[in-house]
Amino acid sequence: MPRTRRTGAEPATSTSTSSLITAEGLIFLAKSFFLAIGASLIVLLILAGVLVYTISKKRNTQESVNPGTYLVTKYVPLNFKGPQGNEHEGWLLLGLPGAPAVILCHGYDSNRAEVLSQGFLLQQNHFNVFIFNFHSKESNKLSSLGVREKDILLAAVQAVTKQDKVNPNRVGVWGVSVGGYAALAAAEESDLIAALAIDSVYAEPRQFMEAQIDRYLGGSSAIFRFLADLQFRLLNLTTDSLNVEGNLESLGDRPKFFLSGRDVPALAALTQRMYDAAPDPKQILILDRSRTSILIGRPKSEYENQILNFFLQNLPLRGN
Repeated sequence: MPRTRRTGAEPATSTSTSSLITAEGLIFLAKSFFLAIGASLIVLLILAGVLVYTISKKRNTQESVNPGTYLVTKYVPLNFKGPQGNEHEGWLLLGLPGAPAVILCHGYDSNRAEVLSQGFLLQQNHFNVFIFNFHSKESNKLSSLGVREKDILLAAVQAVTKQDKVNPNRVGVWGVSVGGYAALAAAEESDLIAALAIDSVYAEPRQFMEAQIDRYLGGSSAIFRFLADLQFRLLNLTTDSLNVEGNLESLGDRPKFFLSGRDVPALAALTQRMYDAAPDPKQILILDRSRTSILIGRPKSEYENQILNFFLQNLPLRGN
C-alpha cells in the first residue's frame, strides 16, 4: 500500500491554533479578573455608603428622664435658635445667682437626658447648668460629627450668657465624643469658654467616622476606610471640615481636662494625641470606661465627681 505523505506545514498550523487559543484564554481571564475586581469595588462602595449614612443619621431622641425625675425645681426651659434657624431644646438648671454656667454637650447617639445626673450634681454645688440637644425637632439633616454641632454650641453659649442670673463673661463646657469635638472647636473660637473638660475627642470628624466603622466591622479595613472616607467627604461637601489640633495653641492659659476610656482604644489614642499637643494648663485621666459607654453605679459616680472637681478648681463661682 502506498504510504501517506505528511507535509511539514501541518505542525505549524497546530502550533498557531494552540497559541491563538492560549492568547484568547488569557484575555478572557484578564477580563474576568478586572470585572470581578470592579464588581467587588462597587459592592464595597455601596456597603460603605450605607454604613456612612447609618452612622451620620443615627441619633437618640428618647429622653428617659427630665429635671423632675431628680426633684429639681429650680430650672427653666431654655430653647434657642441654631445657626440654621432650627430650635434646640434645653434646660437651664439654676444655681447661685451670678455664678458661671457649665454647658453639658451630649455625645454621639445620645441626648440631654443622658447627662442630666451630671448637671444635677453641678447644680447642687451652685453652678448654673445648661443641658441641650444638638438635634432639633425640625431637622433630620445628617450629622457632620462635630462641625455643625460647634456652631450650635456657640449659639447655646450666647443664649445662656444673656440670662440674668448667669455670669455673662465666662462659662465652662464639658463634652463627649461629638460633643467633645464641638466643645474644643467652640473654645478655639470663643473666649467666653473659660474651662474645658472633653471626653474621647478627635482632631477631625473623619477620625470619629473611622472609629465607628471599625467598631461596626470588628476591626480595621484600609480599603473600606478609604471608600467610607470618600463618601463622608461627599456628604459634607458644603461643610468646612475643621482640624482642631492645628489651633490648640489658641486655648492659651485656659484649663483643659482630657478624659478617655480604654474600652474604645481608637478614641483613647486620639485623645492622648490631642492632650500631648495642647498647651498647659492641662490634665488627663484614662479610665476603664468613659462616658462613651453607659456608666452606672460607682463608675458613674466617680466619673461625675471628677468633672465636678475640675470645674470647682478651675471655674470660680464668684468673680470674672
